[in-house]
Amino acid sequence: MGPRMGLTVYYTKGIVAPVDGFQLRRLRTRAGLTQAALAATLGVAPNTVARWERNERTITEPMTRLIRVTVEASNRKRKGD
Repeated sequence: MGPRMGLTVYYTKGIVAPVDGFQLRRLRTRAGLTQAALAATLGVAPNTVARWERNERTITEPMTRLIRVTVEASNRKRKGD
């Protein structure tokens, strides 16, 4: 971090893009996960995933991060990496 960069730039550079319900469903199905399987992996109730996918609840940034990590790991397992 250079001397002129503010703290906002330093602390927000790792924030991931938000995920809406449509994107979550697409990521989940591409990873071959059911709502229940994703919920179990994330430690939330299955109806929470359903509500996220219907855009009834907002997905927080930390949970978005966890979702992306979970989906990526699932995709690697499916591809046999």
